[in-house]
Amino acid sequence: MKTIRSTNLNVELTEYVCCPICKSDLLKSDNYLLCEICHQKYKLKSGIPHMISDVSKDLKLTSQKWDKIYDKQLKDKTYKNDYQGYMKFYYQDTYRQLEAPKKINNLVYLEIGCGPFFLGQEIAKSCKLIVGIDISSSALKMAKKMLDDKGIKNYLLVQGDILNMPLKNNIVDLIYGGCVIGHFNETQTSVDELYRILKKNGVSFNTFPYLNIGSLTYRQLWGNIPNFPIVKQIAEFIHIKLLKGKHMIFGFEMSFLATTLKKVHRKAGFSNVSVEKFDVQLLFEFLPEFAKRPAKWLAMHSRLFWPMVKVIAKK
Repeated sequence: MKTIRSTNLNVELTEYVCCPICKSDLLKSDNYLLCEICHQKYKLKSGIPHMISDVSKDLKLTSQKWDKIYDKQLKDKTYKNDYQGYMKFYYQDTYRQLEAPKKINNLVYLEIGCGPFFLGQEIAKSCKLIVGIDISSSALKMAKKMLDDKGIKNYLLVQGDILNMPLKNNIVDLIYGGCVIGHFNETQTSVDELYRILKKNGVSFNTFPYLNIGSLTYRQLWGNIPNFPIVKQIAEFIHIKLLKGKHMIFGFEMSFLATTLKKVHRKAGFSNVSVEKFDVQLLFEFLPEFAKRPAKWLAMHSRLFWPMVKVIAKK
């Protein structure tokens, strides 16, 4: 079988990517990757490997919701406005907190649920390699266009399931996920995967919706599922069974207690796990003007109303 280098990357796919089914090495041909052991084939489309097999019902719901969002953004090019908004309101705060536990300098960076990969684009110049993985092909098309338009070469985009990542063991220095892991029920499985692919002394940095008064009230507007016995089952019955996901604009989304998040990460093998408020600007665009100021104050100053927490875990 003829092997070639990817035409749009300065990295060889097979150095980092593995079979998601058996985790074996892959051989690369003109338009697909082939597993050396189980012989599963994975298509290559514009240099992006499509490595998804079966996914859970909750992840399928999330994928459908986000594909709809990204398809629209690709069609009307509103992702450019979203990028400007991200840079204005979120980039500096996110970068500052992400770099605190692991200096971003000549490392392999992975963003799970990367979407259009806004953050990855901005830190590419400081990294050896930026890797973006997402279940949405539309998101990855968008990310690739923006990366190529900027002349960024040190990237790798993969369509994959983060519950069963097509990445080799001990290959990544820093992982970031922005409220991604809460999009499916298998929280422990996803955190176990992060631990597997991280190098020794690598850092996992993920944000999660926080289970508090906020998630039990206003987050119900978009179908949040509080990860707490009985409450979880009731919320799933209402939002999924009765309402058929009508209000779940971001798909399946769970909120968590800090104790739960620490337990899950420590069980995966992580040491030095911390859970703190994720400090970013809050817009509360769904609220009327008179309610925004008090809502922002509560969200910033009261743990009962924190929108999100960050979990920093070291391998």
